[in-house]
Amino acid sequence: MSQLVLYIALSLDGYMARTCGEVDWLFTDQDYGYEDFYATCDRLIMGRNTYKQIQFWGVYPYPDKQGFVFSRTI
Repeated sequence: MSQLVLYIALSLDGYMARTCGEVDWLFTDQDYGYEDFYATCDRLIMGRNTYKQIQFWGVYPYPDKQGFVFSRTI
């Protein structure tokens, strides 16, 4: 049976992005175990806003994983 694990990058004040939508604060010189965690995943679930944000990064950052985007609209 598959296991669902929630991983959220969240600031101490409870936000995932700046008010302008940027997530630049997530990228530091350390991964804090993220690469090890990512290696255990075979699927990714994200919201529409997250998906729209990563489209601006140029190359899709998760080419080796099956991804699903959740949205209230098409």
